[in-house]
Amino acid sequence: MEFCSRRNLWQSGILEYGFIFVKTVSMLRHRLAALFEPQSLLVLSDQPLPIEHDLPESLKGSATFIAVQAGRPIVLAGVSDSSGPRLELALVCIAPSRLPEVLEALRVLRPRALVLLPVDPPSTDPLEDMAYCRAWARINDCMVLGPRSFGVQRPHLGLNLSRQAHIAQTGRAALVTQSRSIAAAVLDWAADVNLGFSAVISLGDESMIDVPQVLDYLAMDPHTDSIALYIDDVASARAFTSALRAASTVKPVIVLKAGHHPPGMGPLHDAVFNALLRRAGAVRISYFVQLFSALKVLGYTRRPRGRRIALLSNGRGAPQLALDIMGPDSAVLRADLSRASLNALQALLEEGAEIRNPVVTHAALLPETIRQILAVLAADASVDGVLVLLSPDPLTDMAAVARQLAAITHDARKPIITCFMGDATMRPLRHLLDDAGTPAFRTPETAVHAFSLLASHHYNQTLSQQILPPEPMDQPPRLSEARAIVRAARDSRRLALTPGECQDLFDCFNVPIRYEAQAKDGSNGALDGAAPMAIRVQRDPRLGPYIQFGSGGHGALVSSQDRGIDLPPLNSYLARQLVERSALWRRVLSRQMSPQAEVLLHDSLERISNLVSLLNDIETLLIDPLFAGTAQLAADSVSIRLTAATALVLPETSGYPHMAIHPYPARLVQPQCFKNGDPWMMRPIRPEDAEPLQTFVRGLSDESRYMRFVSMLRELTPRMLARYTRIDYDRELALVATVQVPNPEHRGHPHERIIGFAHYLRNADGRGAEYALVIGDDSQRRGLGACLMRGLIEAAQVQGLTYIEGVVLATNHAMLSLMTHLGFRNDSEEDDPTMRRVWLDLGESRDTNP
Repeated sequence: MEFCSRRNLWQSGILEYGFIFVKTVSMLRHRLAALFEPQSLLVLSDQPLPIEHDLPESLKGSATFIAVQAGRPIVLAGVSDSSGPRLELALVCIAPSRLPEVLEALRVLRPRALVLLPVDPPSTDPLEDMAYCRAWARINDCMVLGPRSFGVQRPHLGLNLSRQAHIAQTGRAALVTQSRSIAAAVLDWAADVNLGFSAVISLGDESMIDVPQVLDYLAMDPHTDSIALYIDDVASARAFTSALRAASTVKPVIVLKAGHHPPGMGPLHDAVFNALLRRAGAVRISYFVQLFSALKVLGYTRRPRGRRIALLSNGRGAPQLALDIMGPDSAVLRADLSRASLNALQALLEEGAEIRNPVVTHAALLPETIRQILAVLAADASVDGVLVLLSPDPLTDMAAVARQLAAITHDARKPIITCFMGDATMRPLRHLLDDAGTPAFRTPETAVHAFSLLASHHYNQTLSQQILPPEPMDQPPRLSEARAIVRAARDSRRLALTPGECQDLFDCFNVPIRYEAQAKDGSNGALDGAAPMAIRVQRDPRLGPYIQFGSGGHGALVSSQDRGIDLPPLNSYLARQLVERSALWRRVLSRQMSPQAEVLLHDSLERISNLVSLLNDIETLLIDPLFAGTAQLAADSVSIRLTAATALVLPETSGYPHMAIHPYPARLVQPQCFKNGDPWMMRPIRPEDAEPLQTFVRGLSDESRYMRFVSMLRELTPRMLARYTRIDYDRELALVATVQVPNPEHRGHPHERIIGFAHYLRNADGRGAEYALVIGDDSQRRGLGACLMRGLIEAAQVQGLTYIEGVVLATNHAMLSLMTHLGFRNDSEEDDPTMRRVWLDLGESRDTNP
């Protein structure tokens, strides 16, 4: 009883494994396709627009231009009315005073998308315009971009839906901004350095189309390999985080955000936002000038696997400038070359050359010499990338060296980034390297920042997609007792918990911290002279609760530059990374803390994360100072304060709205029994299920593999494992069925074995979801598939989805029979007679009890 979901398959990375569908995959058209790839166009404008003179071939015959004249009514002559197919896109550039008239005229055409370009003079009340457009868009089911939007450019289509006179060059990076001035500046710069784009969009006032929707579209856009994002503000932290994570899972995303200290957001808002980007797998840049470096380096196909960099230069000055911004606190640091590399470099270079990284030669560089040096550095296992820093040299044929670098970097096993310092003679050489697909920079600082960006991307991707070994869920919290403590405090009209209540709350969540007033004496195991630590939980007004680990005690400074900040939920891996990013760990604790205390600290952070996830009444939690003994943690002071407003709904039943990242939905863990009484468990998948899921797939029969994957796939790739086990519960769900079996590797102690897997992922229309289901061969025909599907259906209804669908092989009679039994409708697939589309109206399914 297996099923292949085509979109699930595509998004999981099946194509990288080498298995390709015989027929082209047809998926639901994204709602923003009408904006980025319109099939019909109406232009309403009171002034000339560039698209009138340069209409793409794809729109010739399906585009209409209407010039609006002052004082005359708007007449949509020659345009189909409501009896015909819906208009795909309307492009409007008209005085704000006539906006209601224009929208009323467009209503009969039912456009799928609408772009509102800026005009001069501007509107006297832009907020009123935005509210009017938002209401109109909802009533008429139209995706509105703007008002006051830069518009959209799709260079590969020749589509210029903006007021810019020239369209950008074609490239593979998408530019998304909340500022049309930023978009215009980047396009002007890109034209000078021959940088192209797959798409350019600036959102304007965001009456309907926002950043998360655009990220969703670009994540699946085959013409986009990477995304550069400029934002002023985030309206919905949950929607932004979910869309950003979905996009960065498949494509690098670089974020430039204005406003490091926005009013009303708190002093650590910027650091919390950085933490959110890390968890989503994106990379933050701090300055506008870095955006140009980011756009250049995003197109580079080579990605470092670490942060250790080797430097090669024809002088001492450039590498010293680079080293000034490298180090332990930077994203990259200087690599220590192996003895074999040092010997090889000594044989290659002139006497007196520096070989201990940076590698500095003062002799005239020959193309063959630089090829040999780079071969040595790239082969060194302690080197993750190479930075080549070159200044003009009258003794060297710099053009020949640049051509050699262009040839080398194309096939190099590790990233090689170059810096050609200078302008008059070096600028054409940078263009040569850029055109060859390898990024070249003007200064050592920008080159190091580009490498830092690549290294940060690798680290953040590790955080968002890391796979953990299997671990059982032990010591669940006593949630009812914990909530009773909170209710008792509120009944007493108190927002601050007493010390005893704080300790009781920790006990309910099994937090291994002992709270005693004299935590520093020897009786509690604390080390003499131990560095005071602190764990702080606070709420950001926009991003929700966050956890900070760092220095404690009197006089401790809480710095926004300290990277010891993360957002819940945490697991043990993320808790360890949180500690190791902190300045306190690097400077003191890494040399002082015992391994046992370190494990307790990670466990404490993980359980405190669980506490603030499940108790949405917690406003602040402070453990300061906290001391580490040889085998325990002890706190001098603990304080917990509740929110002023009482939480009216439980977070696990309302989608955890107080958090930016949806935690593990523990409420869906449900013990079950087969008809013969044998127990099994249905629960959402966890990151630590990667290895059991791989074992499950390997154990499938050839027939089951074909039914599920439409291929003879033997096992899942690491990327597929991460995709299926690192679930974004805000937009998808994966349920597994498990049984307890003896584990011979652990003296026969029982462990979980996966026997079934079900998954759904929201469709591009945002209203429905596509499901996938596979049951192990020895567990079929026991009602397992029906139970997992009912779990998916109920969860989809709670999330407000209106339908669930799948595409099943026509020969998979068992699956088709199950879906019919569950009330699904069975339709033929027009594009592929070997497939059947099965779907369920989730409104109707509420009354279905098969």
